[in-house]
Amino acid sequence: MFIQAPRSLIRLYSHRFLDSVFFSCPHLALIFLCLPASWAGATTELPVADLSLPKISTSAPAHLQLNVASEKISQALAHYSTALQFERAGKLREALPHYIAVLEVDPAQAELAAHTAELLYHYQSREDAVRMLEKAIVQHPSDPLPRLNFIRFLTTYTSDDPFEKNRIDPLLDETLKLFPRRADVYAFATLTYLSREQRDKAVTIMEGTMKLDGGTPSFWMDLGRAAQQVWPLAQTEMKEEHLLKVNQFFERALKLAPIGEKGHQVLLDVAQYYLLSNQLGNARVLCEKIATQTGNLQARKILYRLYEADGDKDKALSTLEKIVEDAPQDVEQRRLLVSAYSTREQFVRAVPHLEAVIQIGGGEAGDYQTLGELMLKSELYDKVIQLSRRASKLYPDQPVFHIHAALAHRSMQRWEKAVVSFAKAAEQAEGTQAELVNHRFYFQYGLTLERGGRHDDAAKMFEKSIELTPRDEIEDAASSMNYLGYMWLELNRHLDKAGELIRKANELQPDTAAYIDSLGWWHFKKADYSNALKELQRALALIKNIEPDDAEILEHIGQVHLKMNNLPEAYRFFDQADDLQTRDLKLRKRIEEGLRLSSPK
Repeated sequence: MFIQAPRSLIRLYSHRFLDSVFFSCPHLALIFLCLPASWAGATTELPVADLSLPKISTSAPAHLQLNVASEKISQALAHYSTALQFERAGKLREALPHYIAVLEVDPAQAELAAHTAELLYHYQSREDAVRMLEKAIVQHPSDPLPRLNFIRFLTTYTSDDPFEKNRIDPLLDETLKLFPRRADVYAFATLTYLSREQRDKAVTIMEGTMKLDGGTPSFWMDLGRAAQQVWPLAQTEMKEEHLLKVNQFFERALKLAPIGEKGHQVLLDVAQYYLLSNQLGNARVLCEKIATQTGNLQARKILYRLYEADGDKDKALSTLEKIVEDAPQDVEQRRLLVSAYSTREQFVRAVPHLEAVIQIGGGEAGDYQTLGELMLKSELYDKVIQLSRRASKLYPDQPVFHIHAALAHRSMQRWEKAVVSFAKAAEQAEGTQAELVNHRFYFQYGLTLERGGRHDDAAKMFEKSIELTPRDEIEDAASSMNYLGYMWLELNRHLDKAGELIRKANELQPDTAAYIDSLGWWHFKKADYSNALKELQRALALIKNIEPDDAEILEHIGQVHLKMNNLPEAYRFFDQADDLQTRDLKLRKRIEEGLRLSSPK
């Protein structure tokens, strides 16, 4: 016999909807394939093409016939699909009868029954909704869910009828007695009482569970999570008291943990609870136990975080290194190790791990940028240049890689190549990332040009840096002004402009030894030796611990004494500068020349 679909059902479906239904619901598809061709045009006109099915005999072939059970499933699927379509269109009233029809065929759907009851409440009556939920309880006596749905309905959609209001507590008590080993029932009951501001009843329920014997670790951990609703751990003033209450559930789970892998998982789950509740000592003990017995990777990951939190940096690092060694494909742990090495300024050790991260996971622009910075700090300049070439091809809109190449070339004293890379970065950034070519960028650009002997071009970059420096960044502004001014002094050019820049730097950053030294040297270049000596001595007095980088101030004072024909004092300062063993070859040469000129005959 053929399945007869109601005409109303056919009218609901457009051709587009039929396509989606046929693919997702084969039983429903079979229904439509078996319909007489005359039904296809019940309400709409067919397209020009003849899509009608061939005439079928009154008895279907055996392979197309459905048994009673299959027919019911097909009808349920059809109704459910229709209901979903109505609900998605916001037509809840139209969806309701189809949901009811589904439940008549398949009453096992407790959640669908709860949803349908809500629709009944809104579009028919509260009594109809209650009857549906009560029927679901009768149909599923061994499942607590229909009871919980009914209680939730009664709590949400209250009635003026006193009898209805008084049903909730007895239903909860009955459900708890019927399902004493269902943690979700206890959790539901406590939340219900808490929502009704009956905390004392919620406390009674949770305390009562401690009288239960046996159970599984998962049962007690689930109860422990429910207990946190009754005794919140976020209440600082009650935290210690509440911890004692909640911990007992997880301690019970630990006692019931089986031997072997499943038992270790229980320990790990409890350790997670201790970690989240900031009981770090307890978490550490459990994780160390698991790690010692099994080497469990997750336990060791938690231990790394705990050692870091405890300030046990060496143990944390060794733990993380062993994790990466045992799980080399774990990108997250590799990143943590890169961060750990970077924090400890062990940049060379960080580089290969970030390279591995990129190789394993493909890497993003930020990974290449961080890797370039680590390589620069590690003085791996050839590798920086190779990486920059690759990254520039992968991310052609990122000028930062040209900057990395420029800094690497400059460090290797390849001045012209460094300048070319800076120029590429500036040209690219001005169109896409103008914020990248800021005052610091132009200072570094100018510094590179100056080192390469292109002083006029360098001056333009320094001036641009000064122009772009925000007003609140006075330290950077003073540094750029002093550097440009001092460059002109060393070249014996634009001395008045140099003096103006250096004085401005001293106004912005007074009592800075380097800037006062520049001011003293400007007086020297202007042949004002008394003021030069005064400023240079003031700069020297500001330095508490003389280091090799301070040799230039001593050399400058020696030069002033030499000009003033005070040879013994000149020799003394040249000798002090020589003792510092500066690495600046030009400065060493000037010191040696000063010693020769001021040396006693």
